[in-house]
Amino acid sequence: MFLKISIFVKFVTTNTILYLKPNHKYKNSYFFLSLIFAIFLLMGAVSCSTTKYVGDNEYLLSKVSVKVDDKNISSSELNQNIKQQPNIKILGIWKFHLGLYNLSGKNKKKGINKWLSRIGEEPVIYEDYQTQRSKVQLGIYLRKKGYYNATIEDTVVFRRKKAKLRFKITSGEPYRFGSIFNEKAALPRNFISPYQNIKEISDSSLIRQYLVAASVNSKIKTGQNVDSDILGKERDRISKLMKNKGYFNFSKEYIHFMMDSVGKDHQMDVFVGIKKPQSSNVERKYRIRSIIVNSDYDPKPMLLNDSVYLSKLDTLNLGNCQFIYTEKLNIKPDVIINSLGFQPGSLYNLSEVEYSYRRLQALNQYKFVNIRFEVDTEAENELEGSLNCFIQLSPHKRQAYTVELEGTNSSGNIGFAGKVNYQHKNLLRGAEILDIRLSNATETVKSNDNRNFFSKEYGGEISLNTPKFLFPFLTANRFRKKYNPKSRLSLAYSYQKRPDYTRTQADASFGYNWRSSRYLTHTLNLIELSFVEVKNLSQDFIDDINNLYIANSFTDHVISTTRYSLVFNNQNLNKLSNYNYLRFSFETAGNTLNTFDKLLGSKKNMDYNDNGELEGTYYDLLGIRYAQYIKADIDYRYNWHLNKANTFVGRLFMGLGYAYGNLKVLPFEKSYFSGGANGIRAWQVRSLGPGSYSNDEAVYPNNTADFKLEGNLEYRFKLVWKFEGAMFIDAGNIWAISSKDDRPGAKFDMKNFYKEVAVGTGVGARVDLNFILFRLDLGLKLRDPSLAGDKRWIIGNRPFSFSQLTYNIGIGYPF
Repeated sequence: MFLKISIFVKFVTTNTILYLKPNHKYKNSYFFLSLIFAIFLLMGAVSCSTTKYVGDNEYLLSKVSVKVDDKNISSSELNQNIKQQPNIKILGIWKFHLGLYNLSGKNKKKGINKWLSRIGEEPVIYEDYQTQRSKVQLGIYLRKKGYYNATIEDTVVFRRKKAKLRFKITSGEPYRFGSIFNEKAALPRNFISPYQNIKEISDSSLIRQYLVAASVNSKIKTGQNVDSDILGKERDRISKLMKNKGYFNFSKEYIHFMMDSVGKDHQMDVFVGIKKPQSSNVERKYRIRSIIVNSDYDPKPMLLNDSVYLSKLDTLNLGNCQFIYTEKLNIKPDVIINSLGFQPGSLYNLSEVEYSYRRLQALNQYKFVNIRFEVDTEAENELEGSLNCFIQLSPHKRQAYTVELEGTNSSGNIGFAGKVNYQHKNLLRGAEILDIRLSNATETVKSNDNRNFFSKEYGGEISLNTPKFLFPFLTANRFRKKYNPKSRLSLAYSYQKRPDYTRTQADASFGYNWRSSRYLTHTLNLIELSFVEVKNLSQDFIDDINNLYIANSFTDHVISTTRYSLVFNNQNLNKLSNYNYLRFSFETAGNTLNTFDKLLGSKKNMDYNDNGELEGTYYDLLGIRYAQYIKADIDYRYNWHLNKANTFVGRLFMGLGYAYGNLKVLPFEKSYFSGGANGIRAWQVRSLGPGSYSNDEAVYPNNTADFKLEGNLEYRFKLVWKFEGAMFIDAGNIWAISSKDDRPGAKFDMKNFYKEVAVGTGVGARVDLNFILFRLDLGLKLRDPSLAGDKRWIIGNRPFSFSQLTYNIGIGYPF
């Protein structure tokens, strides 16, 4: 697939040049804009005959709009209630999919006509019946949101076989929640009838008392619009509250609301009612009597009551916990017990059951987890009932071997890698997961003279993940129970060979990860220790980094860091919707080692420059100088889902690293760079900045710095089959903050840094095969900070040539 994409790119580029060269001399950069404009005209021509398959007395629904006079009403939710929507548009104007359908012939059952009609979109014909249905649905929605007096008018404009539909909504004053009553005794006279009163649970019942005590958490607030969705959330809250108090048989069907607006100005008083249950079991609390865990559950023979399967089962009793297994209990019982939020003797609690589901699934031992409860009628009494808990666990295979061939995208450089993975999911019978990975990767990197060279990397990693919170002299039971942290130990080694240098790196790390909520993930690496050796520097590379400050980042060094990162991601993988992604990371390096060296009175080493002059002193670890710095960065992304074919994605990144003490320069692998397939795509990777600095003579681009600011905006749209298109604009740069960095124009200046912001734009194509996405981006510089101040905007200042376009081939979306 990658080879096919490469051939396609070459074909398009070659044919475009052959077609244009005889007729154009590219006198100015407006040619590129003219070319883009011509392409859009051509694309528009494909879909200009949008009414080709619109019959007589029919009209193509070309536009639907909703105008509402209350900004508090969600326009997107209103649109979801409209039964007919126009054909999908790309770029807001281009009905590409309808155009494909219209390219087909009348016989839709044969050849290319069948294919075009299948991948295209049939014209949406206006129907008055659907308009009336939409009006009814909009009215229902508005009443659900408290707008009982809203009026809806529809207007249709017919012109040239096209119909434009507009809904005008006059919302009127909404009804709001007034007083909220949780007890019958607090109700005003005649709020409910004597018959209704008899049907309600009494104020003296524990259920009603729990409701009153927890009313501070009510979803219904005085002054809010009357909203059926809020009432639904309140029912869910009360139902869960009661189940958490031990009422196993309670359900939200017992909860209802009575509202009264008589004599009130657009207000409704609310009584939170709970129907008196016919069965006494609903008002009875239940306690867990026993727990039965089937750790080798196989649903098929169990349901068929297979005697052979049942004969292999054995049991182990630990108090009121029973474990059922075949042949051998492969996981220690305490691992299961510690993953449960409840124990024998505890009251039934729905939140603890949900917690237990999450903990058991997080062990990564089971492909199926089910927890169910059965009432034990023999053990219950007048006050409390009894439950037997049955936990069914279907285990994964304990060991797995995989061989992978994959595309790689490292710092914007495309390549391929082969990996051999071995995984043991239960190494010590405590749900410990052992991973052993061996890899061999080759990447193609472009030099500044447009020659490609290969970077080869060999490596291996061994890691051990355990569900236990391993921390010396600290059990942290409350933290462990609430957040379920996992501990991870890893060792890794990599060998990288490039034409300009060879680098080896040995790493060891130990840390934790946990979730504090549905969307928040934390990672804390207490120690990350890296030994980096750089050798075989080519003369060209040495000449490129003649700046001593930069050269120090390519010397042998040790990095000892403590790193914390926080990730917020509210993406719903099961539903296309808007979502936010935020990653914050902070790390500090060398401070612990430096403190020990000072306390122990370790001897310092002398640091001399190339002229034999004393530059300073430093400590070492095992004879290698260690780095000392702090670093923080933040990465925010917003995905705006317009419809099934159109998406906007925005990204903002800011990062800062400050080196001091033992090594007053950020190590190369910790420095920031820009450009490439995942950055500002109009520049090749590591070729932009810092600031207005330019080193065009460098054979191998390796521009790095201490501070990075970057913003990206990308519009993505679906085309046909697995193909997608994109348009983007990128802006940003990197800057140096150290006074020792004397590269001209590299230093960050608060008053003038905005003048050194690079801007690039471009278009892209993607092939989404579900398991992998191939990407081609074509970038064009709009503003180049390396040029003189009055020449930085490219448009109108530089003749255009195709050599100014930057191709980026990547794996996966850029962000």
